[in-house]
Amino acid sequence: MSKAATILGLIIGLIVLLLSMVDYDKGRIIGAFFNLQALGVVLGGTLAAVMVNYPFSQVACILWGIWRVLSQEPPTPEGVIEQAVSLAHHVKRGGLLSLERHLDEVDDPFFRSALAEALIYKDEQALRQVLETRMKAQMLRQMLCQDVFNTMAAYAPAFGMMGTVMGLIIMMTTQGGEQAVSAYGAEEAQNMISSLMTGMGLALVTTFYGVLLANLIFMPVAGKLKILAEAEGFKDQMVIEAVLALWRQEGPLMVKAHLLAFVDERLQAQLEALH
Repeated sequence: MSKAATILGLIIGLIVLLLSMVDYDKGRIIGAFFNLQALGVVLGGTLAAVMVNYPFSQVACILWGIWRVLSQEPPTPEGVIEQAVSLAHHVKRGGLLSLERHLDEVDDPFFRSALAEALIYKDEQALRQVLETRMKAQMLRQMLCQDVFNTMAAYAPAFGMMGTVMGLIIMMTTQGGEQAVSAYGAEEAQNMISSLMTGMGLALVTTFYGVLLANLIFMPVAGKLKILAEAEGFKDQMVIEAVLALWRQEGPLMVKAHLLAFVDERLQAQLEALH
């Protein structure tokens, strides 16, 4: 449902914005809200600042983060428990080495690699340390991508304001030059005021784009990435406990009971943290 909520939220946000742009007296959308030059200043400036701030490998996670938010659901504990119990039956019948024949049946990459590590290590503590290190490295990569979107959310309004200032400078200097060339009568003065107001509206569009992108795209994507990372981190912790239980060659019922207790303890800790 996380993916559906993300898409629905974007649709609702866009609908609300479009309805707010309508001139109901004339029955049309106000065209001043659509300015590719202003959008280019905000997006281009934000992207340039991010590239200065981060290495290119980290900037490349922008597309990955958007794809992840729009296409992936948070992992659930039920899938890990079901897979672990199934593997426990194989271990009970054929021993730990029998897992090698069933690695391809495991869809989760972390679970599959953890099982492969379990076939190599002979010490439980060393196996736990390796798996936890790999889990922390994976969470760190995801946190770095979240940080990129949080940084973009901070840069976008600033470049929107910069575009507005640029627009005002261009507008005022242009009008000032025209005024120096000829003396305005009443009609010309009215036209100048009208032109200034139109230019002011266009200049403010960049601030609008900066605030819009920061609050509808960048910050929500960073928040959703955080939720997905936390859910995946919890899943990986369950995987570690499951693999260690399989390494100890515990029975299917013991594996299931151990993982269910782990889920209950984690849920209880989260509830206590809320209070």
